[in-house]
This record gives sequence, C-alpha cells and structure tokens, in this order.
Amino acid sequence: MKRIFVLFIVLSLLPLTLFSQKREIGKVKTVVIDPGHGGNKPGAMGKHISEKALVLSISKKVGKLIKDNYPDVEVIYTRTTDKDIDLSERARIANRAKADLFISIHANSHPTSSPTGVETFVAGLSQSKANMEIAKKENADILLENDYKTNSDYQGFDPNSPESYVLFAMYQNVYRDKSLTFAQLIQTEYKKNISTIDRGVKQAEFMVLYKTTMPSVLTEVGFISNPTEEAYMMSEKGQNTIASCIFRAFAAYKAAEEGTSVPEVKSEPTADSTATEAEEEAVAGSEQTTTTTEPAEEPAVEKPKPPKPKTTANGDPYTPAKPKPAAPAPGAPVYRVQFMTVSKVIEKGASELRGITDFDRYQQGNYYYYVTGKVATIAEASELLAQVRGKGFKDAIVVAYLNGHRISIQQAREMTEKR
Repeated sequence: MKRIFVLFIVLSLLPLTLFSQKREIGKVKTVVIDPGHGGNKPGAMGKHISEKALVLSISKKVGKLIKDNYPDVEVIYTRTTDKDIDLSERARIANRAKADLFISIHANSHPTSSPTGVETFVAGLSQSKANMEIAKKENADILLENDYKTNSDYQGFDPNSPESYVLFAMYQNVYRDKSLTFAQLIQTEYKKNISTIDRGVKQAEFMVLYKTTMPSVLTEVGFISNPTEEAYMMSEKGQNTIASCIFRAFAAYKAAEEGTSVPEVKSEPTADSTATEAEEEAVAGSEQTTTTTEPAEEPAVEKPKPPKPKTTANGDPYTPAKPKPAAPAPGAPVYRVQFMTVSKVIEKGASELRGITDFDRYQQGNYYYYVTGKVATIAEASELLAQVRGKGFKDAIVVAYLNGHRISIQQAREMTEKR
C-alpha cells in the first residue's frame, strides 16, 4: 500500500509538470501512434490472427494517411515490428517527443463470439464492471515485463488488484476534455463508415493513457473474437476503412485546434501497408528504433534455399525435443494460467475445455476458476498464456500461487527474485 501511495503522489504532481513541456499552443505537429501489445504479449487471439499483428497493420495505414496528407506533421510509432515495448516506455516515447496527440490502437475480445462493435476510451474512472475488466486486461501486460519490480513508473501497481485502482480516483487529467473531443470524433467516423455497433466513448483506468502528458485515446477497432468482425478487420477494405476513420477524426481535430477548415484529404492509404504475422516474425529481431517516423523499408535480398530437413533412421521427419520447463522449487511461488470462470462444474474432456486436459478447479462462492500449467518463471508463464489464448480463451490471465493459496503477481516476483 505504501508503494501505491507513492505512485499516487507522483501522479498527483504530474499535472504541475505538464506545462513545462514546450508545445506550440493550438498546433498539432507531432502525433504518436501506438500499436498495442507486441513480442511476447500477443494481446487477444482471433481464430486467424493475433491482436498485435492486426493493430500493427492498421496503425501503419493510419500513419501513412497522416503523412500523405500532412507532410509537415511528424508521425512517431511506438513500434513498427513485432517488438515488445513496455507500457511505461510507450508513454515515455510520446512524452519525450512532446507529442500533441497519442493514439493507442487495439482490438477487443470476449469469451463468447457474439459481441461486436467499436469503442474509444480516455483516461478516467470506469463506469461499469465491463470497462474495468477491459482496463485490467490491457494493463496486465505490465506483469509480463522483465523489469516490473524495479520500474519506478509502476511503484507496486498490480493490474489485478482493485486496491491499486484507488489512486486513479484522485488523479485529474488536465487533457481529458481534448481527449474526449478526439475520442468522440473517432466514434462519429466509425458510426458513419462501419456497419457495426457504436459502443461509444468511455473512461477507464488504462495505465498507458495516464502516463502520457498530452490528449490521449485508446480505440478498440472491433472484436477479434467475433468471426465476422475478425474477417472484416483482416481484409484490405476493412483496414483501409478503419484507418480512414481514425485519420479523418485526426484531420477534424487538427482543424479545430488550429482554427482552420478540414482540407481535401485522401481517404485511403496510397500503398498497401498490411502486415501479416509471418512478415512480423521475419523482422521480430530487428534493431529498428521505436521512434522511427516511417516504417523502415526491408532491403530486397535473395532468400537462401532452406536446408534439407533432418530425418530419423526410418526416414520420418526429425523433430528435436523441446526442453521441459524446470519444475518450481518446493516452497517457491508457482505461476499458472487462469483460463475460465464459470458457475458450474465442467468435467475433463468437455468441449468447453477446448482440448485442455491438465487443469485444476477452484471454487470461490458460486464460481469455479479453472487454471492450467505450473511453471517457475514469468517468462514461461507468458509462453503458456499465449498457448492458452491460442486455444480460444481470449481473456486468460497469469496468476500466482504459494502453497496452494492465491497471491499477487507482484508478491510472486519479489519472492522469486529473492531466491
């Protein structure tokens, strides 16, 4: 609780430093585009694509539209490849650039395939449990960061702890009005151009938005868990339309801020900037800087012929055995993945388990919590989380236990690092 109090003090003093940033009043000259997730944080998993790959492709289209229509506007991406960027670093990229606008692009998900729609968030207090759960899910990426414990930007914040969210109630964002204006412009464009549900503008406790010192929004461009919306978001037409909506909102916001009329604008990217997951894997290890103003061009090189696959003595394909993760030491914390919460008992082999056979069930009140896996490190837990989400459990989370009792991820990491 002491760390949370310290974080509150830091956040409460933050507005006092905002005005020391030298921005040109009334001008929108620098925009930061933040494709959500990346690297070992895939985000939500659809049947055919991950959130991290989908939003990277859309983000590049938004950035290209801005550059095509406003050559004098600097466009900065928090990532341009399948790279893992900490939430705190995403905000620092924007703050260092003294950006005039921050746009974080995500895709929504739900345990069932029926929900659809688009919505845009600003920093604020959740007005519903559903909004809080979305914020928790996005903030949970913090727990997968290697320096979570030592990162002074978080100071003990635990995304899964309701106690941690108390500090947001005492924090006033001086850019909330402008953030709300831009968010509404985005939703207006969605409503005019996309045949889906307008879920509106909402407030929620997104850490990345609280850390930015400029008008900031997080927009959910559709439900990747809905097959129809996933197909639309993966299509060239769908991505161009979504990118055009966000861009046109940007153009309207810029014109209003600068007291000018909206100029004639190109409504679609002038070149294909769609990124597939395979293309992302090809550049995942690049050393490209996160503050690149344009996605880097890959040099044209002749691809070497793949080596002849190894075979066994019988001529069967040879697959090297993947080393099993080390079992947690006795008395040490155990990381697991909680993949389902329901009000009934589900037996082994049931279709609802989607092939997961190694699991435990815990009851609390009228609900049963289903968990799988037992690993010793947060890195192994991150890999397991991606596998479970790949089976269709989009809202699965990493949890920690000590001697059979649930503890916070923060407690587990502190205990693990002391050993």
